[in-house]
Amino acid sequence: MNRHTVREVARQLRESGGRGVVAVALIAVAAAWAGALLLARSAVEQRLLRRDSPAVAVASLAAGAPSAGLVDALRARFPAARVRLREPDATRAELIGWFPELAGFFERLDEASFPALVEVEVEPGQADGVIGFLRARPEVVLAESSLAWQGDLERTLRRATVGGLAIALALLLGCGAVVLLAVRLLVLEHADEITIMRLIGARERDIRLPYLVCGSLFGLVGGAAGVAALAGGLALVDTGAATLPGPVAAVIVGVSTAVGATGAALGLAALPREP
Repeated sequence: MNRHTVREVARQLRESGGRGVVAVALIAVAAAWAGALLLARSAVEQRLLRRDSPAVAVASLAAGAPSAGLVDALRARFPAARVRLREPDATRAELIGWFPELAGFFERLDEASFPALVEVEVEPGQADGVIGFLRARPEVVLAESSLAWQGDLERTLRRATVGGLAIALALLLGCGAVVLLAVRLLVLEHADEITIMRLIGARERDIRLPYLVCGSLFGLVGGAAGVAALAGGLALVDTGAATLPGPVAAVIVGVSTAVGATGAALGLAALPREP
């Protein structure tokens, strides 16, 4: 890039004024949104949808049903499983911990109102066998596995990701439109200068390049600002929060730059090819 192009890009950035600031701000919002969406998806997958994590099966026992026999049968049938019995008073205490404002209500209920729970932690491959065993027992009222809600969560996460990416795409299209408008107005404002440059023999590439670089800089600065804002927000909210991987951040900035360059290229359609 020669000195003339650098000076021309600097002048166009100054002259873009509020239009340029709006373009950068919109691109920053789109970049931050995309980064936050990817971070949220990654956190859910790592913490709640890991396939190598043990599965947990929970069985609710009928009121007054003996629990010791079920626990012994589980340990005999599944030696590697970790079995824990939660008596009704422990269930009540946990509910009070979850909903302290309802503590008085829970304490007035008799023990029979709270089921005894059996929790079984096993390898994911054994979860179906444990659930089948529990459901066949007469003292078990209800038995469910964590794999069931993980499947529901995975489907919900997939739909949320598609919706979030659609919003990000809409934002990026809006950003491209703003860059297009900014570059188009710059071209129209410089129409006389462009005509003179052509008459004195300036190359078409030298005329168009500063506008393309200007639009690309809108995207680059906006993308970098969005990623930086997201990283700063994570640092302020929770120092132990996940961070956006470097390659993902680079892709977001690269896409933002491409959006700016595309908007500038479309804006250059206002530039006639003949003086």
